[in-house]
Formats: sequence, structure tokens, C-alpha cells
Amino acid sequence: MADLTIVIPARNEMFLGKTIENILENIEGNTEVIAVIDGDSSNPNIPDDSKVRVLQFSQSVGQRAATNRGVQLSNAKYIMKVDAHCAFDKGFDVK
Repeated sequence: MADLTIVIPARNEMFLGKTIENILENIEGNTEVIAVIDGDSSNPNIPDDSKVRVLQFSQSVGQRAATNRGVQLSNAKYIMKVDAHCAFDKGFDVK
């Protein structure tokens, strides 16, 4: 069980893969990422990592529903929702 789950709802976000790469480079704790792809998406290039789970809807359900579904998949003590075009500081997950 993770201490922190980062939920990233995304629809046609060209920076989703880069955002997840940046998260993976900067996490220091027991953190997982759940990317929720809301409908069709042009190849988001999501890194293959055991800390990353991907949920993809074939048709758009909307940002709130996508976020809620990602949260339901989490077993972590804390949940953080972020946009698919963000950058993070080293150790942000334990600060």
C-alpha cells in the first residue's frame, strides 16, 4: 500500500508522459501514480514503471468522473490530484 497516490486525469494531454517522468524522477517516498486517460488519446508515451497504473476510458466521462475513478483505485493514505502538464521538486511527496 502506497502512502501517496497521485491521480492525473488527462484528455489529449501532450505532456502527460513528461509529467509522469518528472514525478518518477522526483519522488522519494512510497508513492504511486494513477493516470486516467479520459477518452481517445494520441499516444501519451507513459513510462513503463511499476509505480504507474493507467486507466483508460474509450469514451470521455469528464474530468470529475475520471478523477473520482482514479481515487477509487487508490489504497493510499493520501491522495494528490494534479494536472497533466506539471513539474515537481525533488522529494515533493515527502515534504
